[in-house]
Amino acid sequence: MNKYNKHIIIPLFTLFMVVFLSSCGNRQHVDKGEKLPNKSTKELEKALFAQDSIPFHFFAVRIGVDLKSTQRNASFSCYVKLNVDTAFGGSLRVGPMVGAAYMITTDSIFFANKTDKCYFAESLDYVSTLFGTEVEFDFFQDLILGLPIGLEESTKYQQIKAEDHYILSSHKERLYKRLENDRLNLEDDVMLIQYHMDSASLNVFQTNIEVPSDTTSIQIDYLESKMEEGFRVPEATNIYITNPKDTLEIQLNYGSVKINNRSKIKIKIPSSYVECK
Repeated sequence: MNKYNKHIIIPLFTLFMVVFLSSCGNRQHVDKGEKLPNKSTKELEKALFAQDSIPFHFFAVRIGVDLKSTQRNASFSCYVKLNVDTAFGGSLRVGPMVGAAYMITTDSIFFANKTDKCYFAESLDYVSTLFGTEVEFDFFQDLILGLPIGLEESTKYQQIKAEDHYILSSHKERLYKRLENDRLNLEDDVMLIQYHMDSASLNVFQTNIEVPSDTTSIQIDYLESKMEEGFRVPEATNIYITNPKDTLEIQLNYGSVKINNRSKIKIKIPSSYVECK
């Protein structure tokens, strides 16, 4: 599977269902007074990459979403059907009414707004141009399934010391200090990612993302997970997104999950719909 290699664009989160951010484990602290066992960076990398795999072929779930920001509040549910490495789609529902439908394939994205009777249908290349960054199918798939976000085999990860858990970072600690002191060259196209790993299971319980060029910070807290049909899946996740224009909090609550119960993924756009403006 090819991994995406560009930074995350926040407008894309809000436009195409921020509900896709998900979790992969619960956090457990080391008891105060108990020394954190030493683990090599290589050992932590192995545990991190072991979480970047998909042991099934089809995944379906309904997610309850509560969204709060300085500009608006909203609650809705999103139904997601995913055919691994191929396509995913579903619907957005507010109360008993279906407000929108969507589908994303490896090269295209489709969105039908049933309330305004309009649609959006473009290639992912077009979306990449629109938002100034490369947008790939794997990016969305990783978010849905709770896989480590932005994980790259070519990156040399750095271990950052913490008292009660482990941290692997895409960059050295001094780069974060330069960012804190406003001494980082914002023209550099960099995305700083830290994976916070549980002291016992080594599952990722929090991901922190900094996009200096966009002055954007993202914190993903993986609150709860559960076992469904022998697989660990998300149950509750909180996401905090901060940028100069807004502060956004997203609470996700996953319903029952169906795995390998394949059904067709499609979207119907009536001929009477016009392009969304």
